[in-house]
Amino acid sequence: MDYLIPQFHDYLNEEGEVDVAGYVFSRENILKELEKEGYQEAFNEWLQQRQEENINRSEDILALYDNQRRFQKLKEIYARGAIIPFVGAGMSMPSDYPGWTKFLYQVLDETTVNKDAFTSTIAKGQYEEAAQMLSDALPAGCFLEHVENAFGGSQEIYGVVQRLPIIFKQAVVTTNFDNVLTRCYENANFNFEEELLGPAAEELPRALGENKRVLVKLHGKASSSRNRILTKSEYDNHYQDDQALEAVIEAISNRTLLFLGCSLTIDRTIQCLSRIVDRKGHENVPRHYAFLKLNEGEDRLARRDQLAAANIYPIWYTEDHDESIEALLEKLTEGVNQ
Repeated sequence: MDYLIPQFHDYLNEEGEVDVAGYVFSRENILKELEKEGYQEAFNEWLQQRQEENINRSEDILALYDNQRRFQKLKEIYARGAIIPFVGAGMSMPSDYPGWTKFLYQVLDETTVNKDAFTSTIAKGQYEEAAQMLSDALPAGCFLEHVENAFGGSQEIYGVVQRLPIIFKQAVVTTNFDNVLTRCYENANFNFEEELLGPAAEELPRALGENKRVLVKLHGKASSSRNRILTKSEYDNHYQDDQALEAVIEAISNRTLLFLGCSLTIDRTIQCLSRIVDRKGHENVPRHYAFLKLNEGEDRLARRDQLAAANIYPIWYTEDHDESIEALLEKLTEGVNQ
């Protein structure tokens, strides 16, 4: 739980610094330097209090809608070590990386692309086509520079994403371009032994069979267009047709996926999962789950129906994203030894 230490220090220093004979000291440094055992005891007490608050928050979330029994089933699967987290942009946003839609709109302002046509493309879930519109409207190399500037840096990591190495010690799947997950697992001394980019994700079952800790980056890296899948032309370069993408999605979804920080719009990944379900049947593929925010005014039952077609079953929350995800992960691991 070392990643929580900065937040503990903020808690200690809430009442301001201490002035002693004209010298100013932070409360955290006073404890760390003068009372090391007291500092550790205070940290442990603060951790326990935070865990209790998370459990209470999770129980409020699970009292919503049909969350409770669904979550219990998810927890049973987690206890068997059969869950792979599917990590979206929402887990990197606290570290100052933009979401996919926000990034595209930022680039849009640097082009002459028609905004109504662009917005219509986004609304249809055609993100690769929208990215292609922007790439085509910029001079050669400019779109790559925008991507690297937005996702290629190594900003300080914040948020509940830092908890993932403690909870999920084998495979992780992401559509993110940034290096947040790699650094999180390195910081926790759980370095990935293998990294699969783009179409190479089809090799995930082999890596799991060899009990390797593996990171699957479905869309590749920000720094290289060679393995990156962002624009329509890049998609076509890596996948000759939807069947090729379907083979990759089928490979990563042969265990239960837990979607974290994903908006779960009806994009290519969800469409592929739906086609796999159509072809094989709901009872012949793993059920997948999502911690998903229900926004005000959103039609919950319509969203449920869309996701059920892909065999994805949401556990809804309505409050702060990071706090809710942390609370649900606390509850997921409560009493489970792995």
